[in-house]
Parts: sequence; C-alpha cells; structure tokens
Amino acid sequence: MLESAGKIFVLGVGPGAPEYVLPAVSQRVQRCRVLVGGERNQALFPDFDGERKAVDSDIPSLLDYIQDQYRSRQVGVLVSGDPGLFSLLQPLKRRFSEAELEVIPGISALQYFFARLGLPWNDASIISLHGRDEQSLVRTVEEYARVGIFTDRRQTPAAVCARLLQAGIGERRVFVGENLSYPEEKIYSTTLASGCDLQVGELNVMVILS
Repeated sequence: MLESAGKIFVLGVGPGAPEYVLPAVSQRVQRCRVLVGGERNQALFPDFDGERKAVDSDIPSLLDYIQDQYRSRQVGVLVSGDPGLFSLLQPLKRRFSEAELEVIPGISALQYFFARLGLPWNDASIISLHGRDEQSLVRTVEEYARVGIFTDRRQTPAAVCARLLQAGIGERRVFVGENLSYPEEKIYSTTLASGCDLQVGELNVMVILS
C-alpha cells in the first residue's frame, strides 16, 4: 500500500553491489512513485515500476523537478554510499525543510573500504576532492594520521600522490580501492612515490596512513 505524498526520501544505496543495499532502503524504494538517481544507482532496482528521473550536473533543475513532484507522489532520491557523506543531501537541505526530508542511511564506500582493510576509522578525516582545492588535501594529510579520500576524474590517486610529494609530504602508506563491492574489486597497497604511477578506473577511493 502506497503512503501519502508530501515527503522526499534520501536513500543511501551503499558502495555499489546489490547485497550492500540495506533492506530499509529497498523497502522504501518500492513505496515510491518517482525515483531520482544516477544510472548505476537506478540499476540496483530493476523491478521499480514508477517514474525514473536521471541525475545530471544541472542540480537546480533537478531540485525544481523534485519540488514539482513530491507533494503529489512519493519521491525517492538515490545517493551513492551514505547520504551524510558528500551527497545530494546538502543541496536538498538548502531547498527543503527538515519535515519534508527523511534520510535512510547506507554503507559508504569509505566505510566499506576501511572494513576491507581491517582498520578502524573513528579517528579518520574524510575529504572529497570533487570540486575542492588541492591545498585542503595537503593540509588534511599533514594534520591527520588517517585520511579517507573521495577522488574525482581529475584528482586521481596518481595525481593525489604526486601533489602530496610536490608539497613535501613525507612518505605515507597508501591504499586504493577500485570498484569496491563489485566482482571486479581491486585493492592496491602502495606508497606515495609508487602511487604516482598507479592507473585505476574512475570508481575508486583512497586511504592514506602516516
């Protein structure tokens, strides 16, 4: 039975593989009539029979679309990993009130990666390089013994290692997780110097240890 409209559900879908989507998220998706999300996230729900809306770089237009829909139909917004870590939740909170949003958590790629490495992450600093200046990267690695990094197409693991060496950062242990949770998952253990030559796919995160 569908619930009444008037709320936007921000749904964390985990690191990528279907088995890491939490049951609470799957159950909520089936109650929605509109599903907003990128192609990879949408593919996690092949049986969804409502309207689908792809995410692109035009965030203001996407927010306008959600605003037009949610009062008459339940809207689910799919975000990679956990909504609390560098996701669409931030622009959604700037547009909509707390009463209009409900967040259901997911397993972040970095949470998954720290687990695969067998490392605690309660004392780690987590940063995203998406659209952020490189100097903040250097400062964070200087100040923290354990840093988790969301890379982007330009600031790849190799570029991150080169930037840190250029800034005079001493040698560090570097771990890179590629295609985490997927069958083609790869985990690399290297150093800043050797990491400058590392070639990996776009879907990756990093952990740097002093």
